[in-house]
Amino acid sequence: MATTFLDHKASATTKAKMILATPARKSRRITVALTFLIGCVALSMTGFAIIMPVFPQRLQALGLGAETLALMEGAFGLGMFLLSTPMGTLAGRIGRKPILLISLAGFIVTNLLLAFVNVPLLFILIRFVEGMVISGLMPASLAIVGDTIPTAKQGRWIGFLTTAQATGIALGPGIGGFLYQAWGFTSPFLLSASIALLASLLCILLVPETLPAQAREEAKAHQETKTRERGLIGLIWLFAPFLFIDFGLIFIYPFVFPQYPFFFEKVLHYSTAQYGLIISVYGLALAVFPLFLGRLSEQLPKKPLIIAGSVLFGALNVFMFVAPLYPLLLVGAALAGLGSAFAEPALGSIYLAATTDSNRGQVMGIRGSAISLAVMLGPLVQALIGPWTGPHMTFAIGIVLSGVIVLMAMLLLKGSQEK
Repeated sequence: MATTFLDHKASATTKAKMILATPARKSRRITVALTFLIGCVALSMTGFAIIMPVFPQRLQALGLGAETLALMEGAFGLGMFLLSTPMGTLAGRIGRKPILLISLAGFIVTNLLLAFVNVPLLFILIRFVEGMVISGLMPASLAIVGDTIPTAKQGRWIGFLTTAQATGIALGPGIGGFLYQAWGFTSPFLLSASIALLASLLCILLVPETLPAQAREEAKAHQETKTRERGLIGLIWLFAPFLFIDFGLIFIYPFVFPQYPFFFEKVLHYSTAQYGLIISVYGLALAVFPLFLGRLSEQLPKKPLIIAGSVLFGALNVFMFVAPLYPLLLVGAALAGLGSAFAEPALGSIYLAATTDSNRGQVMGIRGSAISLAVMLGPLVQALIGPWTGPHMTFAIGIVLSGVIVLMAMLLLKGSQEK
């Protein structure tokens, strides 16, 4: 009897320890899975950026010019804009992991094709398809964060994802330029495809599916066209203030950047290396600040963070317009990255906190469409008005747009939305 009692007590103690340990083990599994997800994003963004410096030289070698490059990048942005929302919606029906794999597999195929085609129309079409398939990467990644991380801790993980994106984009061009000079046109595309393959293997083996089965069944049960249309319009209306702010923040620098190199060379008489250092400081700030400051959105009200981030994000344009002294421009580039570190995790946390398992992917896709539209329209608007505005007027417009975004954030974001 005593032995039986002791065995029973030991068994009960063991079960209690297992129950207590389960949440800790689950938390560790989630942390490991998200770490590998961030690695996948960093790898895919590195592969994406590796091929960017090669396009102009490749087109020039084929007797093509800036017009073809503009069409290629416009096609890429159009593909992302058109498919971001559908890919996000699909992530709420078939799961997050399949969308990640579709994006990475599509990126592998398009890079292999770009390595060997020599026809201008095919360049444009392939970049359009590449924009479509890659559009699901970030909506699905952010949806995974929303699925697995409590609202109170989402800001830091959004910051980690932002850092992964920026780090990959910062490292890629240098690697691509070296490969092009050392081994020719095809090597950057082949390495980019190889990196995407490695990211795909990591995703298959180490990133779990986070969309609950019940949410998938509910999504499949509501696929009627009218219901879907009403749901989409309702979500756009619900998140309209944040979509406006996202669009405005992303639009500004694609709009003003085309004027930067010419202003540096012809007006300020700075060297290419000096211009490159400012862009590097901006990229480094985008990568580093979110890594350490993303958790601020977990501790502070989100509305002030978004307002402060919007103000700081326009600092580089302010210095370009008012006092284009080189040390101040370096400070402005760093402040712009700091502004992004304030605003991006706060905005992302609001999106995730206001979504459910069934519509989270769709909302992230809608946000991706707004961002893609801004990236696409910024250079286009500059190309249309640039000949009449010039650099100073362009910088002034950028400052005014930053002010409009700050005003929108102050007026449109309510206390109930930021909680």
